[in-house]
Amino acid sequence: MSGMDYEFGNQPETENEQRREFRLTGRVTISLELESAEPDVGGKPRFLRCYTSDLSARGIRIVASEPFPDGAILPATVELVQAGQETLYPLMVEVVWCRPADDGTWQVGLQVLESDDTAVLEWLETMIRVLEDD
Repeated sequence: MSGMDYEFGNQPETENEQRREFRLTGRVTISLELESAEPDVGGKPRFLRCYTSDLSARGIRIVASEPFPDGAILPATVELVQAGQETLYPLMVEVVWCRPADDGTWQVGLQVLESDDTAVLEWLETMIRVLEDD
């Protein structure tokens, strides 16, 4: 996955891109697993639920309540609602960048990774269909 552009928001948006983002915004949320449960200790995993501000087949920009270190690889579950039906996509994502926002939140760029035991192929197929519907 080289040469992919994950610098969301650095280029002017066309009217079609603005429509696409508006259409998907509010219908896509993502839960990131920040800490795994340790089997020997019996602890619980820690999740952070975020919402997307932009997405593509290979990249997701989220708004989060806390920062993430660049290069962190995290299990994620993306919830996509289409026509009133919710679909969950377990994915692995890598933090590409993280920037503070003016409102105290964080803008975070995530790259969707190819990984076994995830729904990456289903995610890619769904995103291609959704984005082509515009």
